[in-house]
Amino acid sequence: MEPMKHVPHVVPPLDRRSFLGLSLGSAAGLAAATAFSPALTRARPPGDVPPGKPGRRPLNVIFMVSDGMSFGTLSLAEIASRVRYAQATNWVGLWEKEGVKRSVMRTASADSLVTDSSAASSSWGCGVHINNDAVNFTPDRKTPVPILVQAAQNGKATGLVTTTRVTHATPAGFIANCPSRNSEDEIARQIIDRRVDVVLGGGSKYFPDALLAKRPDLRVMRTRAEFDAAMDIEGVPPQGPVLGTFQKSHCLYECERNEVDPSLSSMALMALRQLSAKSNGFVLQIEGGRVDHAAHANDAGAMVGEQLAFDRALGTVLTWMENRDDTLLIVTTDHGNANPGLTLYGPETYKGIERLCQVRHSFEWIFDQLGMKLQYDDAVAASKLSEEDRVGSVVREATGIQLSRDEIAAFVGALHNKNPQLFEPMSRSSSVLGSCLANHFGVGFISPNHTADFVEVTAIGPGSELIAPFIDNIELHGVMTKALDLRPAAAI
Repeated sequence: MEPMKHVPHVVPPLDRRSFLGLSLGSAAGLAAATAFSPALTRARPPGDVPPGKPGRRPLNVIFMVSDGMSFGTLSLAEIASRVRYAQATNWVGLWEKEGVKRSVMRTASADSLVTDSSAASSSWGCGVHINNDAVNFTPDRKTPVPILVQAAQNGKATGLVTTTRVTHATPAGFIANCPSRNSEDEIARQIIDRRVDVVLGGGSKYFPDALLAKRPDLRVMRTRAEFDAAMDIEGVPPQGPVLGTFQKSHCLYECERNEVDPSLSSMALMALRQLSAKSNGFVLQIEGGRVDHAAHANDAGAMVGEQLAFDRALGTVLTWMENRDDTLLIVTTDHGNANPGLTLYGPETYKGIERLCQVRHSFEWIFDQLGMKLQYDDAVAASKLSEEDRVGSVVREATGIQLSRDEIAAFVGALHNKNPQLFEPMSRSSSVLGSCLANHFGVGFISPNHTADFVEVTAIGPGSELIAPFIDNIELHGVMTKALDLRPAAAI
């Protein structure tokens, strides 16, 4: 099913195989250059979503997370959308909507100024600061009840939608209690035992038949065809609880998805259809998880593609919310990552965006073609190395960029761990490749790691008035539970 049919005002998909090919000397190039003129770029407002009003309570909460989104990532997606489509992203367009609340959020965990995703999501999930690597498991070894469990105890339906494994850190923070985020078999068991109504994303390897046998009521989907069949009848949700895991690990990057996996936008739409059929309301987390992975890799092209895919999912949610006054929407990120930014001057800025939007494949694909495995939080592990000509051709096939001999030599040296940088994390071969491509895209990164930056929070709907202009991440838990008037959770 083509999700764009249901979101007519959403920014169209970024066609990364056939960008406009703008020339600054052409009429099209002039249009791109003037795309930032105020007269041309006032965002078409999202759907008519009623703002929050004091004293009113939402029936539903939708919590959207662009994982690892530095403000620079949001800026790059906005720039690409304006140059490509001469219009704002849904997220930036939402800022112009009456009644929208914006806030700045601290992101620190219990043991670090720089958080990881499990501690950050747990701060929303239980309202307590958690150490990095833990999931709703406090430094004094307590296990506070996660918000989806509390919501279910209050009669709410619950859902998790992500482009990562559904057992990954961010979705886990809303449902699980584990000393380590890496215990994904245990997180999968808790997802099953705690009876989440809709679970969509990747990670099928953590849901073996023996585990699924505990839930014969689950409608299990493993393929895009099964997903499409469930979505085939307009407006009719699937019957019963749903578990859709469409890859053994994470879902494919948007630039490589090619309709193999459902889009984040279409998964969000299925979840909304399914959950809104419940009369007592719902709590739904939607995560664009691979923004973070691309940022870790310093992969500007894949990162912007993932952010725009997240923005299309936001458009789907806003369309669903049109003329409703019963839903609190919160859109944010768990932390910055790598702090990317466009850093060229003059006409080169437009050329850099043109090149960026022509990217066909991710760094993950590049390393796979070179017989290597790219990890997102660790160094690159090599099984074999390729000659310089091979490296250059693979990078060119993926990005459209012909690296110079010096750039290829720098990247190959990094593959052999022979290109040390004074700031050691930037010695990773993926970061060296990102630095080489920065000469062509103009997008530079400060590291391959998360950052301590404060981040954007945007909210609309009843309950949004509870969000202060400057907050700590744990405060969003209280916003949700207070807005929904949830009774305290019973021990589990």
